[in-house]
Amino acid sequence: MSDTIILDSKKCNAQLLTIHADGRITVAEHLKPTETAAKVLQIMREQWMDSIQSKKIREQEDRIKRLEEAGDEMEKYCRDYYSSNRWYKAKEAKL
Repeated sequence: MSDTIILDSKKCNAQLLTIHADGRITVAEHLKPTETAAKVLQIMREQWMDSIQSKKIREQEDRIKRLEEAGDEMEKYCRDYYSSNRWYKAKEAKL
């Protein structure tokens, strides 16, 4: 098994984080461990945001938001208490 470079900086031509075959983890000497951790988290977020699953999740979240907005507008014109109360309960259950 060989070492795995997790984060390679193109800006400074340096390996920022390496996981060695024996389980050791080393970070670049020019960075503090917290800076390396922040960069790793940034890359993970970027990769997650690009994944197909996360795109579908965002699409569903957008759809839910539009449905809530439409429901709020419809509720303004709802005359009976029962329908209005059901809408509020449905919104509270989502939270």
